[in-house]
Amino acid sequence: MMLGLLFYKFFNYKFMKGAPGLPQKVNAIQDINYETVSFLITYIIPLLFFVVGADLSAYRNFIVLIMTLIIIGIIYCRTNMFYTNPTLAILGYHVYKVSTNQLTDVIVIIHGKLNKGDSFYPRLIDDNIYFIKKSSHE
Repeated sequence: MMLGLLFYKFFNYKFMKGAPGLPQKVNAIQDINYETVSFLITYIIPLLFFVVGADLSAYRNFIVLIMTLIIIGIIYCRTNMFYTNPTLAILGYHVYKVSTNQLTDVIVIIHGKLNKGDSFYPRLIDDNIYFIKKSSHE
């Protein structure tokens, strides 16, 4: 948990130094936070039943649990679905699919809310996924 907190602070520090480029204005927006709930229902709930129902003191059950978590992590990273992480929702981040004059149907992650007409500074994370900071000069 401490490592996660350290990474979170470092990431915020790097981003607050400023996103590259000019601000983009939201032309179309779609809230896709529901994908986090889909993640929970599909993977986390069955894993909880596995943990509750299995005797984790048995070496074999513990190995199966760890392997399952690693495989799920690899799948989500390779399919660029890491933005559906429930931890982001807990920390107050929202996920949207937006279009601007320069970007079309990209996934953006923002701390707080985003509305049509808002301006933001994007920072590319992966292919079509951006971490954004709202422009204070609206």
